[in-house]
Amino acid sequence: MKVMSNKQEKIIPNHVFNQSPLRSSCLLLVVFALTACASNSAITDKTRNLQSPEQWQSQMTLSGNKAPSNQSSAKDSAQDYQALDGWLASLNDAKLTEMVRYALSNNYQLKAQQASVAIAKEKLNVAEATDFPELSLAMSSSRAKQVSAESESYNNNNEVGLQLAYELDLWGKLSDQQLQNKLTYAAQEAKYQGSRINTVAEIASAWFNLLEASQLLDLYQERAKNLKDNLTTIQAAYRLGLNEALDVYLTQNDVNREVARVAEQQQAVLKASRNLELLMGDYPNASIKASKKLPVIKDDIPTGIPAELLTRRMDIKASWYELLALDAGLAVAHKEKFPRISLNATTGKSSDELNNLLDGNALAWSLVGNITMPLFNAGKLASLEEQARLAVVRKEQEYLQQVYQAFANVENHISNRNALKAQHKYYHLAKDNAIAAENLSFNQYLKGLVSYTTVLESQRRAFDAQTTLIQLTNQLLQNRIDVYIALGGNFNTSENNTSENNTAEQQNAR
Repeated sequence: MKVMSNKQEKIIPNHVFNQSPLRSSCLLLVVFALTACASNSAITDKTRNLQSPEQWQSQMTLSGNKAPSNQSSAKDSAQDYQALDGWLASLNDAKLTEMVRYALSNNYQLKAQQASVAIAKEKLNVAEATDFPELSLAMSSSRAKQVSAESESYNNNNEVGLQLAYELDLWGKLSDQQLQNKLTYAAQEAKYQGSRINTVAEIASAWFNLLEASQLLDLYQERAKNLKDNLTTIQAAYRLGLNEALDVYLTQNDVNREVARVAEQQQAVLKASRNLELLMGDYPNASIKASKKLPVIKDDIPTGIPAELLTRRMDIKASWYELLALDAGLAVAHKEKFPRISLNATTGKSSDELNNLLDGNALAWSLVGNITMPLFNAGKLASLEEQARLAVVRKEQEYLQQVYQAFANVENHISNRNALKAQHKYYHLAKDNAIAAENLSFNQYLKGLVSYTTVLESQRRAFDAQTTLIQLTNQLLQNRIDVYIALGGNFNTSENNTSENNTAEQQNAR
């Protein structure tokens, strides 16, 4: 429907309203219909046509390449984003997959999110009910006493009837309300799907944290055992007069410190296990054990192009649907200022005796059309419309902040991944060299070639290198999960971004 401009409104002569009441009412309805359709969306074109770079800046900086053409980017992006789905299987951990399957059925937050989706669905059903008339049965019974100067009497009145009510959606207000509820439902669905993906990511992250804590505990226990063996050797040499008492004290100090570290790490393992059990919806009794080492996954992660992020990230999709829902609410607030047209039909009968209501006599009926239009409300409706507009403005800015924050997260995770890979490579070499130096220095100490201070320094370096390597391995895995989530990857290929096709029309609804 065309929008009536201010100029068009001014050229309507006054005498057109000096017609018969019926004709004037029809003209008024036409004018109101044109004005009702004149409500514009409060979402700016910048947001609707949000521009994004052709390639991730972190990749361009590292590779030194220029951004490819749009055609090649789109082609490569389709393949890249297909590869992003099913990232859980790429971790190649059967126990993790089983825990995820269990958690998706038992996680408390997911169950709460499911309830939110169900509530939004019921609200949508309520909104869609306005397409149909409302039929209700009304029954009443009353008894009244009348008193006159000479007598008093009692009157009974019993009524039964059917009432039919239907509001005409002449301005599209009811349709906008339905659209608002559809978009709200789509937002809740997207939030739920995003919660599932985030829950799986949290479980994978907690599982790798547990593996790290367990692997560090094994390292600390092995180091404590080696130090105890070294102490036995040094004490024997001291009794033979081959070294000094200082060496014994220093070694004893290292043993005590390492035993204390073992006790601390045991608590860290219990805490990591409890965190994982909470995500799975179980009682946190720290019964989950990790008996394997952290995997090293060297496969590259496809990143696609930034523009795809807006349609794949469930949190961004949910925020976009919420913005569209508020925009639809603005249209509803605008159309509240126009006449409300409704039809009401009633049929029934009344009698002074209750048992006479169900006899075969003809029923009385009536059909009434109502037009209700607000004339004066001290600016209430205008203020409500302005509040709705400002809510759209606020949500739009929040949406833009969320989008650019998502871009920043991807850029940071990509650059961080390359830094972690370089650190992991060099610390792996450092670990091998440090362990060799530790063994060599202790053997030379036993031969009297170096002091025990040299042995302590080599042991510290070997221990730090092994500890750092384990932590970097976990950081690489955590970063891998972060990259998948930041790019909108789905953990399961069979659930890749549900509702994408079903809600395509809703994205362009306003």
